[in-house]
Amino acid sequence: MRLIEALVARLHQTRHLVCGHQTLAVSAVHEARKNLKNIRAGLRMLSDAGSVDLGQANALCRDVGRLLSGLRDTDVCLLTLEGLVAATPNAREKLAARLRTRREELHEASAPDPRAQREIAADLAGVEQVLRGLDPGRFDESKLSHAVDLSRQLGERRYQALTAGPEPERFHDVRKAAKRELYQRRYLAGAEGAAEQRVELLDCLGEHLGRHQDLCVLRSVAEAFGELSEALADVIEAEIASERAQCLAMAGDAYGGRE
Repeated sequence: MRLIEALVARLHQTRHLVCGHQTLAVSAVHEARKNLKNIRAGLRMLSDAGSVDLGQANALCRDVGRLLSGLRDTDVCLLTLEGLVAATPNAREKLAARLRTRREELHEASAPDPRAQREIAADLAGVEQVLRGLDPGRFDESKLSHAVDLSRQLGERRYQALTAGPEPERFHDVRKAAKRELYQRRYLAGAEGAAEQRVELLDCLGEHLGRHQDLCVLRSVAEAFGELSEALADVIEAEIASERAQCLAMAGDAYGGRE
């Protein structure tokens, strides 16, 4: 089955990214985490389409992703900070220096040793074994499409919660739902016309929601480091407000118009 084979291929790629090198580059961390989220979306799609319990496989992917989260957050803060051209160079550089030091510390603490690499490889192999054991006959196109619609319904519920109270965590909840639906729609064959337009909308929404989250994380980290000057705080808050407005508008387009 095409979906199962695609998920297995991503598992192999993730294992190579995490276990095939002595150090983890920024790009490897990003790609591995994106792969794991993509795999989890596919697992949920199969679970909903075929009424099968894939909770353990999903949990294994989640655990591997969490091992990389600290490195990813530091990398994102550095990249987001570099993009704040309105901030003074002095304010940016002081925080950037702290972030670079923190990243080096995290690399030393979390670089996968041979034992950790074996455990991660075993977890990913366990997920592959589960996928290989599934009966492809349980998953026809109509059931897979229904599973994707369930993800859309989740996004609609989370959007309603967001409009009731736009707290940062609710933006994150909408982003997770949008990413799940996006990844699942890309697994469906022959996305054309309206379906293709929705993929583009979800992709763009996810990017803006991601930047909103990255800015919120940067603000929290800068405050924790004692490097959130008034000038830097003003720049970050202005960027957050701009992204918030775009996110709300795009989320309304994606999840607010269906009866």
